[in-house]
Amino acid sequence: MAEQEATRAWLLDFGQGLRAAVGAHEMSHVLMEADIFNIPRCPTYCNEVIVWENEILPVLDVGALLTGRRIERENDLLGVAVYQLTDIYITYVAMHLVDLPQSIYVEDDSACPLSDYQDIWKPFAISCFEHEETPVPVIDLRFLFSGNAAMPTDILTK
Repeated sequence: MAEQEATRAWLLDFGQGLRAAVGAHEMSHVLMEADIFNIPRCPTYCNEVIVWENEILPVLDVGALLTGRRIERENDLLGVAVYQLTDIYITYVAMHLVDLPQSIYVEDDSACPLSDYQDIWKPFAISCFEHEETPVPVIDLRFLFSGNAAMPTDILTK
């Protein structure tokens, strides 16, 4: 019998028990500090940008997107993620984190459904796996940042 190969991923902590994973190749950098600029008249979850590598990157507050309220953090820790909307262009974005991303390995047999209490992840999760006895959604960064991702109002009111 062939041994099952594990896939490396990054476990991200957005605060208030909101954890999700992305593929190993989807995290580019972690910034311990950055000059964050507020953009007026934008929703709370996407009203900031940073300048990184001579590019202006949007900063997404995933916790605020999912819960409808800003999560208090003790730091300005940002994860810089990368995704492709087309085969040609690579796009970088930043996300607020409350802790450093954790490198983990995921095997196929750890796949599981999202728990009922994790319904808020459904619009953005392409799969889910169990890690330390907890279901962890895998974020579809391309969809999340495509502009097509809209939170259903029934999820925000739960």
